[in-house]
Amino acid sequence: MIEQLLERSGADHVEVLEERHELLRFGGSRITYQHSEEKVTVRARRGETWVTLGRRDADALRARLEGTPRGEMELAPGEPRRVQTAFDATEQATPADRVELYRRYACVVPELGGSVAHTLVEHAVANAAGLARSERRTRALVQLVASTDGRSSYARALHRDASQLDDLSSVADGLVQLPVRALEPGRYRALLEPQAMVVLVATLAQIGFHPVDGAFAGRLGESVLGENVSLADDGADPDGLPTTFDCAGTPKQRLQLIEHGVASGVVERSTGHAVPPAWRFGAGPSPSHVFLAAGEADDDDLRAACDTGLRIQRVDYVRVVQPQQTLVTGSSRDATLWLEGGRPVARLPQFRFTLRLDELFSSLEAIGKRRERGETAFMESVVAPAAVTSSLPVDVVTG
Repeated sequence: MIEQLLERSGADHVEVLEERHELLRFGGSRITYQHSEEKVTVRARRGETWVTLGRRDADALRARLEGTPRGEMELAPGEPRRVQTAFDATEQATPADRVELYRRYACVVPELGGSVAHTLVEHAVANAAGLARSERRTRALVQLVASTDGRSSYARALHRDASQLDDLSSVADGLVQLPVRALEPGRYRALLEPQAMVVLVATLAQIGFHPVDGAFAGRLGESVLGENVSLADDGADPDGLPTTFDCAGTPKQRLQLIEHGVASGVVERSTGHAVPPAWRFGAGPSPSHVFLAAGEADDDDLRAACDTGLRIQRVDYVRVVQPQQTLVTGSSRDATLWLEGGRPVARLPQFRFTLRLDELFSSLEAIGKRRERGETAFMESVVAPAAVTSSLPVDVVTG
């Protein structure tokens, strides 16, 4: 029990994460790796001193915290909202289940790489003020990279419930055989598919909504993005990967960050957005479960809205250049196609871009109604639709 660990260690605050990861990797249409891993992370604080261990060991925590003055602790306000975060289909998934998922897609495309993963997390938090919370979470993930004759295509399915994973057979669509078209630097209309938007939305949220350093923190009430853009953070929304409290035990609140283009809110520790000590993505608080509101366009509408331009399946290597200006750089990845009249007529080489995210999200002419889940190393859950931008810069052609 975490309460016993708290008492015996003499800490003000204790957090325990127990994780079990089951992973299948494959490449070249053959299984290359099967792996099972269990790990424990214990974080304890007394006063201003933090200790992190890879095991439950109250004596070791007490020894390392000894002599540190106690701090003041408060109960986190409110109770977490009730939402299901763990599912039997994920927790009970077997190696044979992961192999079956691999085989389902291996017979669809000529050459397949990627992974299937099932994860179980037990998360518990307690503090000296009497707070004690725990939550069991599961996560199922399938990532596919299909390839043939130098062409590649990507697809991802993510859910807490393994039985609800999206079908990814459409990954084969990105391998369509088309002539290769040259691409010159410049600005183009572009259809950004959902997995491309996931990364861009996550990056915008990370740099935009810190209460002090966020690009939009001093601009609340101002129009900062396009009127068709609404962005929210909601840890308990089952359309994402729900998580009801943060590392401090504070319940996650729903926050409207952007409402029809207007900056509406920032994340706070009090809203359930604390981050662990020495977090490598900067001092918190930080958004964690971000949703870009769906639009009204179906897939055909989006292709028609783009008409002639780029169709980008996903982006990669996105790096922040200047956070206050929301300036980032990145590259296209996998199936990048040229559309004419909304139809793919050629394949394009990969390219690098540099852009301001606020300008990109002010240039969206159409937003899709179908959304996909994703995640990044710094954000637990991102849900986004595809969108059409009137102006995407191509800086350097790399493919």
